[in-house]
Amino acid sequence: MRDNKSVVTTAGKVFFDTNILVYSADAKNPQKQLIAASLLEKASIEKTGLISTQSLQEFYNAATKKLKLTKQAAKEYVELFSKQFPVKEISIPLILNAVDISIKHKLSFWDSLIISTANETGCVVVYSEDMNNGQIIDGTKILNPFAN
Repeated sequence: MRDNKSVVTTAGKVFFDTNILVYSADAKNPQKQLIAASLLEKASIEKTGLISTQSLQEFYNAATKKLKLTKQAAKEYVELFSKQFPVKEISIPLILNAVDISIKHKLSFWDSLIISTANETGCVVVYSEDMNNGQIIDGTKILNPFAN
């Protein structure tokens, strides 16, 4: 198993894509669950983590469909995450900026919205399994904590 300390090497604010939240609740994948939970715990303790309303909505959907959690259990996770981290609400300017990012960098709209929100909140890193590991977009670096 990987040393989790090597995963968390960033200074500054970090933004969590939905997949990190999902893996933290995924008992079927204990290695990824441990890595995700460690990242979330460290950011919570250091008060460096942020999430968005998009991440919470997508988490609820994935938790009830992919993880097969009950709706009540998924709601409790959403409540936990929203108490653990500041939550940025998605606004029209964030959406318009996401469209620009999507066009410029050829990313999906939803990934671009994560980047847009991370940029707006001053995050230096976005933790995500779904985007290009190591890519820097408008000053925010994407890191895949599960990459080998």
